[in-house]
Amino acid sequence: MKRVLFVQHGEVDKPGLFGEVVGSCGLRLEVEHPYRSGRLKEEGLEEFDGFAFGGGGQSAWDIERHPYLEEECALIRSAAAAGKPVLGLCLGGQLIARALGGVVRRAEKKEIGFYPVEMSVNGISDPLGSVFPKRFAAAHWHGDVFELPPGALHLASSAMTPNQMFRVGTKIYGFQFHPEMTPYLFEELVQDEEEWFRGEGINAAALIAEARAALQPLEQSARKFFQGWAALVKG
Repeated sequence: MKRVLFVQHGEVDKPGLFGEVVGSCGLRLEVEHPYRSGRLKEEGLEEFDGFAFGGGGQSAWDIERHPYLEEECALIRSAAAAGKPVLGLCLGGQLIARALGGVVRRAEKKEIGFYPVEMSVNGISDPLGSVFPKRFAAAHWHGDVFELPPGALHLASSAMTPNQMFRVGTKIYGFQFHPEMTPYLFEELVQDEEEWFRGEGINAAALIAEARAALQPLEQSARKFFQGWAALVKG
């Protein structure tokens, strides 16, 4: 059975729908938690057939506070050189961009909630990206943004964030939004940041209700995308 490594960056930053789909496709998903130990495990990473990097509250450029992020970037470069599929979700997408030569920086404003994403011409015709509608509401939860790495193909954008999805080569995909998000996972994230929401005057209950309404229409497309990515791993 082929193996996929999911790098998780916080207790509530789980694989979500991605983990469910990958498992149903006959792949073995293993989860690494470098935020607990302060580093990635040292051995056996080359044995995985695909790599996915999840979201998290860290900044991709903050390697002084989180040195394992530099190790993750090295792993991304190694996987890319070996021609293995790589997937980045939010922070994970930023790490792919940084690892392959792009720039990650603070956004002018945090993008949290459910806002429209629009597929580019390249996105509409992309082998995997084409499963998404041309325009759809997606889950956003980020305070950083990235510039595309050299050679990357731009696939999607939002009004606030020009780069929402990209592809490098044929097997590396990065997202700024969260296609893996489920209503239950979103509620966990909100509960984890409850104090921050109160401080910002944001109605957390209303946002959770919005998640239930917004995520359901996107679930089928997200499932199809993850199935397509799993097919890349299976070869």
